[in-house]
Parts: sequence; C-alpha cells; structure tokens
Amino acid sequence: MTRIIREQDDLNERQARVVAAALRAAYAWSVRQRQPDAMREIARMTGVMMEAHGPGRGPTSPMQLVEQLRRPLGTLLRFASDTDTEVTDVVLLDTNDALSDDAIGVAAEYATPLSQVFATSQWLPGWTRMRAEQLRREVFTSLIEAGDAAGYVRARRFLVEHPAGFRARLQDLLREADARLAARYRDLASDQQYPRPVGRWWWPCPRCRWPMTVRGMTVRCRYRPHGAIFHIADNSRPAAAPRLVPVRDASSMGTARKAGPAARSVEDAVCVEEEVWRSVVVPGANEVRLADELCALGAKVALWPELDSYDLDVAVGSLRMLLDVKEYTSVRRLIDDLRERPPRAQILLPRSHEHQEALLAEQSSVRVTTETKVRRAVRRAAREA
Repeated sequence: MTRIIREQDDLNERQARVVAAALRAAYAWSVRQRQPDAMREIARMTGVMMEAHGPGRGPTSPMQLVEQLRRPLGTLLRFASDTDTEVTDVVLLDTNDALSDDAIGVAAEYATPLSQVFATSQWLPGWTRMRAEQLRREVFTSLIEAGDAAGYVRARRFLVEHPAGFRARLQDLLREADARLAARYRDLASDQQYPRPVGRWWWPCPRCRWPMTVRGMTVRCRYRPHGAIFHIADNSRPAAAPRLVPVRDASSMGTARKAGPAARSVEDAVCVEEEVWRSVVVPGANEVRLADELCALGAKVALWPELDSYDLDVAVGSLRMLLDVKEYTSVRRLIDDLRERPPRAQILLPRSHEHQEALLAEQSSVRVTTETKVRRAVRRAAREA
C-alpha cells in the first residue's frame, strides 16, 4: 500500500483525510447497487483509515467502515479531541443507507484528493474530492482566465438566482441577463420529486431556490442552516398541486416561518448539479441577499470584486468595508483555511453563523464582523450621510 502519511504529519491533516475518506466511502456505499467499482473504493478508503488511525485503532475491513458510517463521525475521529461537535455529530449514512443531508455540507470543507493513488475513480462526483473553493474555481475557470470581471459577476449571479427552473425559461433568462452559462443543468433526481396519481411535483428552497429533497411526506432543503423543512399537506384531489405546511425546526434558529413555496411540475424542470449547488449557489445565496439588503439600506455594494478576491465591497458616506462572507460548518476548519490562505478582506459571518464569532476572533488573527454589526454600521453611516 502506498504510504500517504508524511514523517511530520499534522493532526489536522489526519482528521481531514479521515473525513474525506469517510465521505467517499459513504457515497460509494450509497451507489453500490449501480456502481460495480463501489466496494473497491470502500476498500481503498479503509486503507486510508487504517493508516490514519494506526494499527488496531480504526476500521480494519470495508464492512467495519460501512458500519461506522452509520454512526456519528466522532467515532472515526477519536484521535482528534478538539474537533467541532458540528462535525463529530454528523452521520453520513441515514437509516436507508442513503447519503444524509449533512454529507455534502461536510464535504464542502473536508473533501480532498487524498493522493494521486486514490483519485482514479472517475465515477466519483467532484464534491467527494474537491472542496467548495476548488469546485467554484473550476466552474468559473474560463471567465477567470479571460479576466472578464463583469462577465464573471453576471454568470455567477445567474447561477445563484436560477439554480433550477424550466429549461426553455432558463434559456430566455440567460439571454436577458446577457450571461454566459457556467455550469450545466440536469434533470431532477428522483428524491427531488413527489409523485402523484397525476403528474410529479417539486419545490424550490425559499432561500437557495434549489429543489428540496422529498422523503415520504417531508420536504426539506439539504442545507440545514436554511431552516427549510415542510410537511406535504394531505390532498385528496389527485390532479391538484400538493401544498406544503411549514414545520418549525431547531436549525431554523427560531426564525418566523412563511407559507411553503408553491409546487412546480417536474415536466421540463432542470437544476444544476449538486456540487455546483453547494459550492456556488449556497454561499452565493447569502452573498447576493446581503448585497441587495445593504443596497436597500442606502449602501453601494459591488459583488465579488477583482474576480472574487473577496465577496462584497460596501460603501456608504464615509464608510467603506471590504467583506469576505464565510459560513463554515466547522469553525476550526475555517481557522485552518484562513491560516493557510489569509483573507484579503474582513471576515463576515452571516446570521446563521454569528455564534462562531468569539472562537474565530480568539483563535485567529483575522478581522471578524457579523451581519448584525454590518447592518448597524451601514444604517448609521447612511443616516450621517
């Protein structure tokens, strides 16, 4: 077996490798019925686990690894005592042995190619081996290389605002926006559809507009911080569009719930790939929302200046703020990434992640602010102006 641990191995790197291997193994297990090479991939990832844990300290067979994927990730991370509970509490395989809602969220921060030896399974989706920033760069490579700043903003905003829709209408909207299509759209997956005796239906998340997952009579956005979870109301008319009833969920942080989005027909409906949704649409939804809301408060806001060197350039009166929006599941992973690549702007934590401010400020040298503080500053500067 090719050795992938360096002589001076870092605990954080071992942890990242274990999470990345667990993600790849979980995906492989979830598609084992249709992917002949799935068990071979799980065996490879078992080897990564054995090397990261050391002799006799981790799963020693593929089936032992699969069994641990049905438990919280903390069972595979016992050697890393200071890991965030947001990560250690995540279970990658649900009770049906399908990928859990949290799996891709963790992958956005921990996915890694591991090594050239383990990057050969071409059927693995990009999100299993590339983190959100790498995927985002891959999507917009042509625009970045061309140095087309205005085109970059138009293309990125189009994906954020239209991650799903009807094929013909999306073409019209693309022309109206004068934007280049930076990612392909696909048909909706089976778990994004609700079948009725007459027709099939889907619902966009109220926050990110990507098709929500349908499991039985429950519909929810796979990105938990969006707090979008609904029940399908009983409707005895088979030809009628089903209706959603909001459900209060702990992850919604107590925010008020509006009526659920209207059902849409699956016919001719498409959406961007899951990896584009998580790497471009999810962070972009907050960035675009913040830009629009700060503009409404009186500021002038530029999105993704200098080809995404940072996220927001906010100016009002004598106040100017350069902001980089971060919404990591793991604040420790965020700290590690900021140490590796210092930001070019002040870090802004959106409302859903403001609880990370104290630890981030304490354990890193970056400047940190929150959405609440930025709103307050913009209102004050607008009044003074």
